Amino acid sequence: MTTFCARLFAATLSLASVMVPALAHAEDKKAEYPASYNGDGAVTGGYSLSRWAEDWTSMGDAKKRDDPLDRLKYLPLDEDGDIYLTLSGELRLRVNETTNPNLREADAQRQDITRVVAGADLHIGEHLRAYGELAHGGIGGRNLGVPSTSLRNDLVIQQSFVEASGEIGGIDVGVRYGRQEFTDGPNLLTSQRDSNTIRYTLNGVRAWARGRTVRAGVFDFRPTSYGDLGTADDVNDPARRFSGGNLGFVLPKTFLGGSQLYLDTFLWRRQNDVGAWGGRIGPATRYYLGAQLRGDVGPVNVDWTVNHQ
Repeated sequence: MTTFCARLFAATLSLASVMVPALAHAEDKKAEYPASYNGDGAVTGGYSLSRWAEDWTSMGDAKKRDDPLDRLKYLPLDEDGDIYLTLSGELRLRVNETTNPNLREADAQRQDITRVVAGADLHIGEHLRAYGELAHGGIGGRNLGVPSTSLRNDLVIQQSFVEASGEIGGIDVGVRYGRQEFTDGPNLLTSQRDSNTIRYTLNGVRAWARGRTVRAGVFDFRPTSYGDLGTADDVNDPARRFSGGNLGFVLPKTFLGGSQLYLDTFLWRRQNDVGAWGGRIGPATRYYLGAQLRGDVGPVNVDWTVNHQ
């Protein structure tokens, strides 16, 4: 079996972040736990895979705008600029072609995939925000079978949440409620399934506390069950639940000869009332207890996970 994936056009158009070093402009947040490891989303080359994880307050300074679209990242709604709106978007075109599917002599499958996303991030002062994101997913090609609603969907509310945050005794604390992505933990266990047209999201509450060298968090979610009739039939899945907590540490640089490493421990629970196990359908609960060690050891980047289920 050979699989060919050609990304004809795969661009994250944060509207104002097409040709600018996005987070190079972004103002540092108060939390000093590194943004790449704090559970708000992976960061690659300064860009976050999740639009809501970006901080664009620096775009309030006209001198720092060097792209025509920079202005859309900071739209003040009051005289002081404490209330502002950030607009974002994404357009992705991708072609997947698979020959000899399932290692069989069969016709090749070709998926012509399109993704269109538009988002808005409303900040109300330093401590409150509301984020919303609409997405459209399209798929064409040949030998597609019946595409799932995560591959073909006219319109979904991909994310919709409110968030409150602040600082208590030098510790950044916050809580987020609504439909959201969960980007924490090993990507072998949790993923937004970016190969799908519509990303995987969850519904519920997540809370955190982050300091200079320690972070902790808890969450309780139900997955989003996407329908195919627009936004009206996208509901919380009543049969599945994902909850748990994590505790992370910045290890001293004296560990392993001056290396910069981060250790995250986690205890999760996944409940499935309609799981299929050994040909039988019934409720099941699975626990995940593990740790993830990641960071840099000299010129080598490591990402190791130990997990017991």
